[in-house]
Amino acid sequence: MVRAPADWRSVLRRAEVLVRRRDMRSLELLLPALRWRSVTARNRAVVLLARLGPMVVPALFATLDDARTAAERGGAADALGRIGDSRAVTHLLRALEDPAMTVRRASINALLRLEAMNAVPRIARLLEVDESSGVRVIAAGVLGKFEDPRAVPALVRALGDVQWYVRQAAATALGQIGDRRAIAALEKATRDPRKSVARAAAAALRALRG
Repeated sequence: MVRAPADWRSVLRRAEVLVRRRDMRSLELLLPALRWRSVTARNRAVVLLARLGPMVVPALFATLDDARTAAERGGAADALGRIGDSRAVTHLLRALEDPAMTVRRASINALLRLEAMNAVPRIARLLEVDESSGVRVIAAGVLGKFEDPRAVPALVRALGDVQWYVRQAAATALGQIGDRRAIAALEKATRDPRKSVARAAAAALRALRG
């Protein structure tokens, strides 16, 4: 990443004028902005890219697939999810294998925005095998929002994750899905030594039995 220029706000204001005109020259300002260290500035650039809509999707594919920095690739994934173009699903599924944790997280969230149900098995696998607990907790939360019963076995196993916040997210997700196959595992999780996990499991059981 590189430091955002001192006048980054004016750079993005110029880009916004071009975005309103649907002028592809805005990419000359916005795509480099994805490399900036400033999260605020990068997020502003992502929002502007998303406002360009489907016309910018090919450029975002190239960035997601080939950009040198994780910040660029993650920003592209975020923008693609916001645009909502189903052509992005294949690229985002590939990005679930990206070496950078931030890109995998952004891609999981983008697939949820796109309501890509075919991503559920891949996200469930990440929940089980990803070395980053940050990815696993996002995966658990997103699987709950998909409300797809195919995720239940992976979520049940995640109730034994080494990180309490992954266990808590898994319990909450199982409550959202509402599959009664999870009852026995959730009953066990109500005795988790971490109180927040036990409470999440109890809430999930109430949702399943209600």
